[in-house]
Amino acid sequence: MAEHAHVGSIEVIGELRGRLVQTSELLTRTGEECLSQATRILSWVQGPQMEHWKQQIRKREQKFASARSDLERAKIARPDADPRSFIDQQRALKRAKAAIEEAQAKLKAVKHWSRELDRQLTLLRGAIRPLMSAAEVDLPKAAKWLKNLTRHLEGYLEVAPTLPDVDAGDSETTQSLGRGGTARPAADQDDAS
Repeated sequence: MAEHAHVGSIEVIGELRGRLVQTSELLTRTGEECLSQATRILSWVQGPQMEHWKQQIRKREQKFASARSDLERAKIARPDADPRSFIDQQRALKRAKAAIEEAQAKLKAVKHWSRELDRQLTLLRGAIRPLMSAAEVDLPKAAKWLKNLTRHLEGYLEVAPTLPDVDAGDSETTQSLGRGGTARPAADQDDAS
């Protein structure tokens, strides 16, 4: 059995502790940024995008109503005219109807992606929870443990005795050393004789 512990480098333990702290902070910050970005995108889709396409539908419905009114006024103004003479009004009416259908399709897509993004955000939160827990709880615990280990090892090095070089032939020195390599008091040496 060895007379004393062989501590190679306490600084390495300190470096490891520092890296654990950095990793913990980086993982926490990165996880929060991911969740923040995902939440921000979901809010944008559910808020401004949803409202934008609802407004577009209303505006396009007004344009459709205006185009239909223009067609009806043209028909009233020239009741005996050929229906093909109202081609410009009919084209405007078709464009307005197509614009409404496009806005309705966009609103439907926004609603679909709103639900899908909400589902994906829930899955992300569930998947990232163990990693965030490790970053917020386990890594700081490990860093604290390494700090205590470093403190204990430094304390050990402060009180650890230095052993004198003992020659095999020096029986007086060998007898005066007690258990663990420390010198025994003189009273103990007398009792041993």
